[in-house]
Amino acid sequence: MRALALLAIAFVLATGAFWATMLTAPPKSVAKGQIIPAVHIPLATGSKDPDRYDADEGDVF
Repeated sequence: MRALALLAIAFVLATGAFWATMLTAPPKSVAKGQIIPAVHIPLATGSKDPDRYDADEGDVF
């Protein structure tokens, strides 16, 4: 029973230390927003592949 009590105390202390750290000095994110220019890639029109499934047209092979 004493081992279980010591385990519970250790868990409470570790949880308290974790939250104290997170509230006083939270980790800083290294990710930053990056603006990617939009590149226009022209789609090939008029080249219909008969084996291609196109959900917009409703055809199924």
